[in-house]
This record gives sequence, C-alpha cells and structure tokens, in this order.
Amino acid sequence: MERLARLIEEDECSAKCEEYADELKKLMVEMDKTPLCKFGSLLFKALADRNRLRILKMLAVREMCVCELNVALDISQGTISHHLKILQEAKLIKGRVKGKWNYYRLSSKQVDKFIKISEQLIKELY
Repeated sequence: MERLARLIEEDECSAKCEEYADELKKLMVEMDKTPLCKFGSLLFKALADRNRLRILKMLAVREMCVCELNVALDISQGTISHHLKILQEAKLIKGRVKGKWNYYRLSSKQVDKFIKISEQLIKELY
C-alpha cells in the first residue's frame, strides 16, 4: 500500500512511466489475492437481489422453512430455491433437512452483524 500512497502523492500522473506501470501491475496481483477480490463478487452477487435481501432479513429473525419463505415472499418455490442456493454458495445461510422440510438460517452471527452494519450505511448514504 505504500506504493499506492506514493503514486497518489505525485502531482502528475506517472502511471505511464514504465517503473510505475510495473508497480501498479504488481499491486493489482497482490490485491487479487485478498479475500475481498477473491470472494467479494460471490458475496455481492448474493446481495444484489431484493428477494435475497428480504430472505436474509427474515432469517435474521429466526430459522425458517421454505414454505414460510414462500408464503411471506409470494414467489414460486423454484425461485426461492434458486435464491437460497445463491445465498448458500456465498456462505451467508445454512440449510438443514428435518423430515420432508428444509429449514434455513443465517450461517453465523457475523452475517447478522453485516446486515445491521449495511443497513446503517444505507441510511447514512441514502
């Protein structure tokens, strides 16, 4: 990050200079290894749909079965299953089977914290 700070401090853009171009490319390789760059798109894809956000908010209240989500959201069970799959792939929720019913809950307390922090940020921004 020192390299990035040094580049920003320059009065003129020197990114086209071969020395800085190489440093910027190395910086990008380093950034690509960070969890945000490796997994962020998976997380933000899961959060980029209103129904998935609604599901997360509901599961923040308590564990629910698919039929409860179906009634609350008034969308088809197939669509709900699709949303649940995306949320599971992003590791935001966990599912379990009890008899013939599938139940879902948030995967951790951190997800609940993330939802609350996101809501605070949204209130501040919008």
